[in-house]
Amino acid sequence: MKRYSLLLISVVTLGLIISCEVSETDQSTDIESAIMRVIAADDSTYGLEGMGNIEDEDYTLGKSLAGAQTSVVPSVLTFRDSNYVWRFGRSGMQKDREITVEVEDDSSAVALISHHITGTFHVKQFERVWITEDEWEQGDSVRFSEKSIDMTANRRVAFRKRLDREGEERWFPVAMTLLSGQSGENLDIESLEWVAEDSTLILTNFETVLYNRNHPLLFSQMGINHMNVVLSNDVEGEAEKVIGRLGYHPRFGNPDFKSRFHFHYIETLDTGDKVYTQRIIPNRLQRRHFKGFVEVIDYRTLFDHDYVNYSAATLGFIYTTRERVRP
Repeated sequence: MKRYSLLLISVVTLGLIISCEVSETDQSTDIESAIMRVIAADDSTYGLEGMGNIEDEDYTLGKSLAGAQTSVVPSVLTFRDSNYVWRFGRSGMQKDREITVEVEDDSSAVALISHHITGTFHVKQFERVWITEDEWEQGDSVRFSEKSIDMTANRRVAFRKRLDREGEERWFPVAMTLLSGQSGENLDIESLEWVAEDSTLILTNFETVLYNRNHPLLFSQMGINHMNVVLSNDVEGEAEKVIGRLGYHPRFGNPDFKSRFHFHYIETLDTGDKVYTQRIIPNRLQRRHFKGFVEVIDYRTLFDHDYVNYSAATLGFIYTTRERVRP
């Protein structure tokens, strides 16, 4: 009888230990699944912009040789190839997303969202046939080349369990990092600066610093605003093309909500990093969140047929605007 009792107690104790282990595992799995569902329901916020298929674009006018800073607006010296027309495009673009959830406790977790982007970048060169001194048309093709795109971009998002309006517990994103990534090892964006009158907001540590989800980056609407991109290029003497987009809502896919502009080179710092700038006119709609995006492309990717790599760096962020605020 005693043996039976001891055996029964042992079985019950072992069952409690196993059930505790399974319960902890199930809880962690449930948290990961819940966060995965939140991310899947709002892909536009966590996704990567600007790396889809595009038809031919003309980047010729973006070649900047030198620049000078005036008191109001930076002016740059640019030129275009008078002998040829250059066209560029992307095709076969695919985005594979991988999510890793680190559970901190039963009410907090951090998700690393990694985007692996692949595709093909096309470079096309045509003769530029001049009709008059100011007019030209595209002539016969001279040369085509393709460069494989292999880019990884990361964003970290902090989640907390909160009560919703119905009083039920749900997982909410409360903070996130900027979305940063690069293809190749040459280019890197060191910092992003928003200059509003006499104040400057300098953004660095893109992959580690979490920004409040409900109160994202705050940009001023008033005064003379500039956005500066500070970047490094391991190859001395090479130029870059810097493109920006501002003013479209994370959940709006309509192209009308997107603005695109080119940054202009102004100086090279003592560190060897280059500074590109552009005057910004913020969107006048207040108390709404918008997406911003910066893309840097090595000129060898664009204009050198013999350069086989796609060398680029990207940076995405969510922001809002207010009148007369110090960034």
